[in-house]
Amino acid sequence: MKIALVLITPWWRASIDFDGLAAAFARQGHEPILVCHRNDAGPAAFPVIEATPSEYADPAFWQRLGVEGAILYSWLQGGETVRALRRAGVRVLLRADHDGTAGVRVFPKAAWRSTVATAPPGRRLHSVRHWLHRWLRLHRQEDAAVLSALEAADAVAIESAEAAANLRTFLAWNGQPALGGKLRVVPHSVADLFLQPPPAGPERPARIFCGGRWEDPQKDAPLLDATLEHLFAYDARVEVAIGGSGVHEAFGHWSGHRQVQLLGRLPREALPAELARSRFLLSSSRWETQPVGTLEALCCGCSIVAPELPGFIALAGGGSSGTLAARRTPVSLAEAALHELALWDAGLRDPHAIAARWRARVSSDAVAAGLANALVAP
Repeated sequence: MKIALVLITPWWRASIDFDGLAAAFARQGHEPILVCHRNDAGPAAFPVIEATPSEYADPAFWQRLGVEGAILYSWLQGGETVRALRRAGVRVLLRADHDGTAGVRVFPKAAWRSTVATAPPGRRLHSVRHWLHRWLRLHRQEDAAVLSALEAADAVAIESAEAAANLRTFLAWNGQPALGGKLRVVPHSVADLFLQPPPAGPERPARIFCGGRWEDPQKDAPLLDATLEHLFAYDARVEVAIGGSGVHEAFGHWSGHRQVQLLGRLPREALPAELARSRFLLSSSRWETQPVGTLEALCCGCSIVAPELPGFIALAGGGSSGTLAARRTPVSLAEAALHELALWDAGLRDPHAIAARWRARVSSDAVAAGLANALVAP
């Protein structure tokens, strides 16, 4: 089958490993191409086609490409593109990359966290007014856009069972529970780079890794900062390594502290070694769909500590792969981290078992097979 991986944005090499997915589709006998608005990633081992929004909406464009199936990465949007693909005779799988908390009326707290809670002080009043406008008026338009895309697609691939349950709640609230039958749970894939080396054993130092785009309000650097204050007050031996962009701006005041390493932005090739030296990944995020960085850590034998958000519940595996904080507060996150450290101290974490479980689920081959099955299933 000729499968188009369709982005509604430019393509750049970021968290989703399209190179690995395309190679996996090819190994499974498919012919993958990637279609995007602009190629910012550079050369690839598979065809990359740039197209305009008007071409996306034109069935003849897709017919000229000879596409038989399309996986549309559109965050539950893009109904017009889905309908154009369907009119061209193409089967369409909507790739959600979403925690399922669609609809400000259905999930008001989630909408508040992603808008008002992230606004700088000078914009807080404006954000509150916008949230109220969404609640009073825009919710119909916003919900209709999601419903339009789901109705037009043949199937929807969402990353976790918890996200699927949230989306079913949204559909039931909108009087469209039957659309929930289109949902298929398929996790994100992890690049081979994190799957190849044997994971380090349980004799790891009391070291925690934190990574992210720390200039992004989603990652909530102030919450992590306050969590470290509590953590260090209770455990003087623990080390925390912080990688990613914006590290020095967000955490520069920890520079020189004996328990903190400010790694900054790391080459992707250096991450497996950093994770192999760490017991677990600690996240302070306000929201997540299914964070690829956390999957990478699990594939390296790390466990996780994170807030009890939809994107983390499945990854913690009911406690088998990590500890979730009851509340997204500094004290609760620090307590969860101390509990996880105690499990490692007691020899109750098996990094080989954690890595084996997650590598089997999120390799490019496993995820490509899951997406292909979701695309062709009746």
